[in-house]
Amino acid sequence: MAHEVLIRVPLADEALARAALEALKPEAERPASGRFEARVWLEDSVLCLAIRARDTSSLRAALNSFLSWLRALRDACLAAVGA
Repeated sequence: MAHEVLIRVPLADEALARAALEALKPEAERPASGRFEARVWLEDSVLCLAIRARDTSSLRAALNSFLSWLRALRDACLAAVGA
């Protein structure tokens, strides 16, 4: 039985969404582990992330990784604008 999660992250504009997509795409296309599959795509300025794993432990680990990368992207953007 596979476990899945879908996350939708609304971003300020499409340019920021495209930058986030390009930053996360390599992680989704070539995961470090074969225990999960991930897809990232855009719906206008909303970044969408789908993760599918064979067990809840793998799903949790993959989700934590992607959320950590999203947090790093947010922090970099805030630093860039001096907030």
